[in-house]
Amino acid sequence: MVWRAVYRIAWKDVVGDWRRRATLSSMLFFSIAVLVVFQVAFDPDRREATHLLPGLLWVTILFTSLMGLGRVFQAEEEDGAFEGLLLASMPRGVVFLGKWLGNLLLTVLVEILLLPLTLVLFNVDVWGQIPAILGVLLLGTLGLTGLGVLLAAMTQAARSRETLLALLLLPLTAPLLIAGVQALASLLDPNMDATPWVRLLLIFDIVYLALAPWAFGWLVAE
Repeated sequence: MVWRAVYRIAWKDVVGDWRRRATLSSMLFFSIAVLVVFQVAFDPDRREATHLLPGLLWVTILFTSLMGLGRVFQAEEEDGAFEGLLLASMPRGVVFLGKWLGNLLLTVLVEILLLPLTLVLFNVDVWGQIPAILGVLLLGTLGLTGLGVLLAAMTQAARSRETLLALLLLPLTAPLLIAGVQALASLLDPNMDATPWVRLLLIFDIVYLALAPWAFGWLVAE
Protein backbone atom coordinates (compact mmCIF):
# COMPACT_ATOMS: atom_id res chain seq x y z
CA MET A 1 0.00 0.00 0.00
CA VAL A 2 2.76 2.43 0.96
CA TRP A 3 4.91 1.72 -2.08
CA ARG A 4 1.87 1.89 -4.33
CA ALA A 5 1.23 5.43 -3.07
CA VAL A 6 4.90 6.34 -3.60
CA TYR A 7 4.74 4.99 -7.14
CA ARG A 8 1.52 6.91 -7.96
CA ILE A 9 2.91 10.22 -6.72
CA ALA A 10 6.15 9.72 -8.66
CA TRP A 11 4.28 8.58 -11.77
CA LYS A 12 2.01 11.65 -11.58
CA ASP A 13 5.03 13.96 -11.49
CA VAL A 14 6.90 12.23 -14.31
CA VAL A 15 3.88 11.91 -16.63
CA GLY A 16 2.74 15.46 -15.85
CA ASP A 17 6.16 16.85 -16.68
CA TRP A 18 6.36 14.77 -19.84
CA ARG A 19 3.08 16.28 -21.03
CA ARG A 20 4.06 19.86 -20.16
CA ARG A 21 7.66 19.45 -21.38
CA ALA A 22 8.65 21.78 -18.56
CA THR A 23 11.22 20.46 -16.10
CA LEU A 24 12.95 17.79 -18.18
CA SER A 25 13.48 19.95 -21.25
CA SER A 26 14.66 22.90 -19.14
CA MET A 27 17.14 20.73 -17.24
CA LEU A 28 18.48 19.16 -20.42
CA PHE A 29 18.94 22.41 -22.33
CA PHE A 30 20.50 24.10 -19.31
CA SER A 31 22.98 21.26 -18.81
CA ILE A 32 23.97 21.36 -22.50
CA ALA A 33 24.48 25.13 -22.28
CA VAL A 34 26.71 24.73 -19.20
CA LEU A 35 28.84 22.09 -20.94
CA VAL A 36 29.24 24.22 -24.06
CA VAL A 37 30.36 27.17 -21.93
CA PHE A 38 32.90 24.97 -20.14
CA GLN A 39 34.19 23.57 -23.42
CA VAL A 40 34.64 27.02 -24.95
CA ALA A 41 36.21 28.44 -21.79
CA PHE A 42 38.75 25.64 -21.17
CA ASP A 43 39.17 24.12 -24.66
CA PRO A 44 41.16 21.23 -23.16
CA ASP A 45 43.04 18.52 -25.00
CA ARG A 46 42.07 14.88 -24.39
CA ARG A 47 44.37 14.41 -21.40
CA GLU A 48 43.26 17.61 -19.68
CA ALA A 49 39.61 16.83 -20.41
CA THR A 50 39.93 13.44 -18.71
CA HIS A 51 41.17 15.15 -15.54
CA LEU A 52 38.47 17.83 -15.74
CA LEU A 53 35.62 15.43 -16.52
CA PRO A 54 34.64 14.45 -12.92
CA GLY A 55 34.39 18.05 -11.75
CA LEU A 56 32.63 19.24 -14.89
CA LEU A 57 30.03 16.48 -14.68
CA TRP A 58 29.22 17.07 -11.04
CA VAL A 59 29.06 20.87 -11.38
CA THR A 60 26.70 20.49 -14.33
CA ILE A 61 24.53 17.95 -12.49
CA LEU A 62 24.42 20.11 -9.36
CA PHE A 63 23.17 23.24 -11.11
CA THR A 64 20.86 21.25 -13.37
CA SER A 65 19.30 19.50 -10.37
CA LEU A 66 18.70 22.89 -8.73
CA MET A 67 16.47 23.76 -11.66
CA GLY A 68 14.46 20.56 -11.22
CA LEU A 69 14.26 20.86 -7.44
CA GLY A 70 12.91 24.38 -7.71
CA ARG A 71 9.87 22.97 -9.52
CA VAL A 72 9.29 19.79 -7.54
CA PHE A 73 6.16 21.16 -5.81
CA GLN A 74 5.10 23.44 -8.66
CA ALA A 75 2.13 21.35 -9.84
CA GLU A 76 0.61 21.20 -6.35
CA GLU A 77 1.10 24.95 -5.85
CA GLU A 78 -0.58 25.81 -9.16
CA ASP A 79 -3.58 23.61 -8.36
CA GLY A 80 -3.67 24.37 -4.62
CA ALA A 81 -3.41 20.63 -4.00
CA PHE A 82 -0.46 20.41 -1.63
CA GLU A 83 -2.59 20.60 1.53
CA GLY A 84 -4.93 17.97 0.13
CA LEU A 85 -1.98 15.70 -0.58
CA LEU A 86 -0.85 16.03 3.03
CA LEU A 87 -4.35 15.24 4.30
CA ALA A 88 -4.45 11.90 2.45
CA SER A 89 -4.65 8.77 4.60
CA MET A 90 -0.96 7.89 4.38
CA PRO A 91 2.19 8.84 6.28
CA ARG A 92 3.63 12.18 5.20
CA GLY A 93 6.95 10.49 4.60
CA VAL A 94 5.25 8.69 1.71
CA VAL A 95 4.60 12.07 0.06
CA PHE A 96 8.27 12.88 0.38
CA LEU A 97 9.34 9.53 -1.10
CA GLY A 98 6.98 9.95 -4.05
CA LYS A 99 8.21 13.47 -4.82
CA TRP A 100 11.82 12.35 -4.37
CA LEU A 101 11.41 9.35 -6.69
CA GLY A 102 9.82 11.49 -9.40
CA ASN A 103 12.61 14.06 -9.22
CA LEU A 104 15.23 11.29 -9.13
CA LEU A 105 13.88 9.70 -12.31
CA LEU A 106 13.95 13.00 -14.19
CA THR A 107 17.49 13.80 -13.00
CA VAL A 108 18.82 10.35 -13.87
CA LEU A 109 17.26 10.57 -17.34
CA VAL A 110 19.08 13.87 -17.89
CA GLU A 111 22.34 12.26 -16.72
CA ILE A 112 21.93 9.33 -19.12
CA LEU A 113 21.46 11.74 -22.02
CA LEU A 114 24.17 14.09 -20.81
CA LEU A 115 27.06 11.66 -20.33
CA PRO A 116 27.54 10.55 -23.98
CA LEU A 117 27.20 14.16 -25.10
CA THR A 118 29.92 15.19 -22.64
CA LEU A 119 32.30 12.51 -23.86
CA VAL A 120 31.78 13.60 -27.47
CA LEU A 121 32.03 17.31 -26.70
CA PHE A 122 35.28 16.97 -24.73
CA ASN A 123 36.67 14.14 -26.88
CA VAL A 124 37.22 11.81 -23.89
CA ASP A 125 37.61 8.12 -24.69
CA VAL A 126 36.13 6.35 -21.64
CA TRP A 127 33.17 4.71 -23.38
CA GLY A 128 33.92 1.34 -21.80
CA GLN A 129 33.51 2.83 -18.33
CA ILE A 130 30.09 4.39 -18.94
CA PRO A 131 28.22 1.83 -16.75
CA ALA A 132 30.59 2.47 -13.81
CA ILE A 133 30.40 6.25 -14.29
CA LEU A 134 26.60 6.14 -14.39
CA GLY A 135 26.65 4.00 -11.22
CA VAL A 136 28.68 6.63 -9.36
CA LEU A 137 26.44 9.41 -10.69
CA LEU A 138 23.38 7.50 -9.50
CA LEU A 139 24.83 7.04 -6.01
CA GLY A 140 25.54 10.74 -5.73
CA THR A 141 22.18 11.70 -7.20
CA LEU A 142 20.29 9.61 -4.62
CA GLY A 143 21.57 11.74 -1.76
CA LEU A 144 21.55 15.00 -3.71
CA THR A 145 17.89 14.74 -4.69
CA GLY A 146 16.89 13.37 -1.28
CA LEU A 147 18.25 16.38 0.56
CA GLY A 148 17.18 18.69 -2.26
CA VAL A 149 13.50 17.69 -2.13
CA LEU A 150 13.50 18.22 1.64
CA LEU A 151 14.98 21.70 1.25
CA ALA A 152 12.57 22.45 -1.61
CA ALA A 153 9.67 21.71 0.75
CA MET A 154 11.28 23.93 3.38
CA THR A 155 11.68 26.89 1.01
CA GLN A 156 8.55 26.59 -1.13
CA ALA A 157 6.75 29.40 0.72
CA ALA A 158 9.74 31.76 0.63
CA ARG A 159 9.71 34.78 -1.64
CA SER A 160 13.12 34.06 -3.17
CA ARG A 161 12.89 30.29 -2.89
CA GLU A 162 15.27 29.46 -5.76
CA THR A 163 18.03 31.56 -4.23
CA LEU A 164 17.38 30.26 -0.74
CA LEU A 165 17.31 26.67 -1.99
CA ALA A 166 20.71 27.10 -3.63
CA LEU A 167 22.19 28.76 -0.54
CA LEU A 168 21.06 25.84 1.64
CA LEU A 169 21.78 22.99 -0.74
CA LEU A 170 25.31 23.90 -1.86
CA PRO A 171 27.05 23.77 1.56
CA LEU A 172 25.03 20.79 2.84
CA THR A 173 25.85 18.64 -0.17
CA ALA A 174 29.51 19.71 -0.42
CA PRO A 175 30.83 16.51 1.27
CA LEU A 176 28.72 14.33 -1.02
CA LEU A 177 29.91 16.21 -4.11
CA ILE A 178 33.54 15.92 -3.04
CA ALA A 179 33.09 12.17 -2.64
CA GLY A 180 31.38 11.98 -6.03
CA VAL A 181 34.16 13.87 -7.81
CA GLN A 182 36.86 11.77 -6.15
CA ALA A 183 35.02 8.53 -6.99
CA LEU A 184 34.81 9.48 -10.67
CA ALA A 185 38.44 10.60 -10.72
CA SER A 186 39.45 7.25 -9.21
CA LEU A 187 37.51 5.38 -11.88
CA LEU A 188 39.35 7.24 -14.63
CA ASP A 189 42.78 6.76 -13.05
CA PRO A 190 43.99 3.12 -12.97
CA ASN A 191 46.39 3.96 -10.13
CA MET A 192 43.58 5.02 -7.77
CA ASP A 193 41.04 3.00 -5.80
CA ALA A 194 37.44 4.22 -6.00
CA THR A 195 36.12 1.88 -3.27
CA PRO A 196 36.56 4.24 -0.25
CA TRP A 197 34.80 7.08 -2.05
CA VAL A 198 31.96 4.84 -3.22
CA ARG A 199 31.47 3.68 0.37
CA LEU A 200 31.38 7.30 1.48
CA LEU A 201 28.69 8.04 -1.11
CA LEU A 202 26.65 5.11 0.23
CA ILE A 203 26.96 6.45 3.78
CA PHE A 204 25.72 9.88 2.72
CA ASP A 205 22.80 8.31 0.82
CA ILE A 206 21.77 6.22 3.81
CA VAL A 207 21.94 9.17 6.20
CA TYR A 208 20.08 11.59 3.93
CA LEU A 209 17.37 9.15 2.86
CA ALA A 210 16.85 7.84 6.40
CA LEU A 211 16.43 11.28 7.97
CA ALA A 212 14.71 13.17 5.15
CA PRO A 213 11.24 11.47 5.29
CA TRP A 214 11.07 11.98 9.06
CA ALA A 215 12.23 15.60 8.73
CA PHE A 216 9.68 16.21 5.96
CA GLY A 217 6.82 14.99 8.16
CA TRP A 218 7.97 17.25 10.99
CA LEU A 219 8.45 20.18 8.60
CA VAL A 220 5.01 20.12 7.00
CA ALA A 221 3.40 19.57 10.41
CA GLU A 222 4.92 22.86 11.56
